[in-house]
Amino acid sequence: MDKKMMYAFRGWIAFLAFVDLGTAARSYIEKRSFLSKTISDVQEYVDEEFTTSRVLGLYSVLKAIVLIHCTLFIHYKPIVSMGICSLILTIILYFTETIYFKAATLNFYVLFPCILNIVTLVGLVYLPTHLKIWEYQENEGHSKSGLIKRKRHFKTNN
Repeated sequence: MDKKMMYAFRGWIAFLAFVDLGTAARSYIEKRSFLSKTISDVQEYVDEEFTTSRVLGLYSVLKAIVLIHCTLFIHYKPIVSMGICSLILTIILYFTETIYFKAATLNFYVLFPCILNIVTLVGLVYLPTHLKIWEYQENEGHSKSGLIKRKRHFKTNN
């Protein structure tokens, strides 16, 4: 049962990476992001060079790469901690841009990724320790068969 749960969660992380790749593609296709603030009277974008959307697109690609590595190598603690850090940074980015800086409105394009990131963050913190995949790796790495190399004994003719 534990393996099925881990495979399902790895699929969830891969889905989130796919969503981030979609965000990156949308940032380059639409040339504006949800962080681009519009002036309601003029309907002109404040970010005329579309720098914000390109930066958000590159950040989304970087996060997708981290999450793909986290999916493949979830049994390594440093990779999981990189995934956790990227999720925390994304949540902070979305909430600060909408609530603190008021660069965007609190809409579907902010809430949906935040909910996905929070669910994934809870899973990344809870599941690897609950399913004990790190303990298994540590015990396997310290076994005698892994540390002691077998020596071949050769018969000598004396």
